[in-house]
Amino acid sequence: MSDYQTAREFAQFIKGLGFRAFVAGNDGVRGYGFITDAAGSRVLSFSMGDGTLGGNYGPPSRTSGTGWQLNATPWSLKTAEDVRQALYSMPPDWCRRASPQARGDDGWRYLTTLEQHLAQYGASSKYQEL
Repeated sequence: MSDYQTAREFAQFIKGLGFRAFVAGNDGVRGYGFITDAAGSRVLSFSMGDGTLGGNYGPPSRTSGTGWQLNATPWSLKTAEDVRQALYSMPPDWCRRASPQARGDDGWRYLTTLEQHLAQYGASSKYQEL
């Protein structure tokens, strides 16, 4: 089974737990997407290819990037409570610290919403909601 097919199956499972799920691309190759809640208030990215989950924040920064990798995998999300815990987790401390070269950048300032994520990545990733 391709990463794309695995991502679609995973997204269907997440949808069945009561969350919204999006998968990238319709070319049958890409194996990533994201999860959000009914309000679209947070975004949790997943990649089936490398088995990672990532929280998303902004604005993009040289110091802190656009997110952090969780210490969990898509396969560890077995219940709605597992998804809630991952989706609503907070960035680790290193995301808040600025390097001396950052000229006042103190890392993330907001947690990414569905609207922000689609505005930034929707066109390039060709997300489809399942």
